[in-house]
Amino acid sequence: MAGGTGGKGFWGWLGRQVGHVRKAVHAPVDGLRVVHRSKDVHEAVLPDQPGVKLRRTVIDEVIVDKKKGEK
Repeated sequence: MAGGTGGKGFWGWLGRQVGHVRKAVHAPVDGLRVVHRSKDVHEAVLPDQPGVKLRRTVIDEVIVDKKKGEK
């Protein structure tokens, strides 16, 4: 395929849509900067149900707005 235009038809269209979403997810958010991030995972086994495990994930972030916090 000359020019890198990608595939035609449904699969080509689907690939382009996935590419657009991937690019949007990985794009940085303008004006915001993460200065601290911590992730904690807590697990507990239920005593009355040995095959069941409870898991809680907590993510703490400190985000600074570049427009307001920095000069």
